Amino acid sequence: TAKQIVSTNCLSTNQIIALLKSFSFESSKLDFAKYAYDYCIDRNNYFKVTNAFTFESSKTELNNYVQSMR
Repeated sequence: TAKQIVSTNCLSTNQIIALLKSFSFESSKLDFAKYAYDYCIDRNNYFKVTNAFTFESSKTELNNYVQSMR
């Protein structure tokens, strides 16, 4: 459902973070955060999304993904 919302609406970093709070599993959060990057209207602030994660490995993986997309 979250992917459907994002694919039909461009969202801000803060809106993406708010959606991430509804996820229970870290792996689901990471999958969604990667997907949502393409639909983010303020990608220069996307670094803030890493604060929604608990594990450093997830933060690192997201940062690596964002760097590869630039």
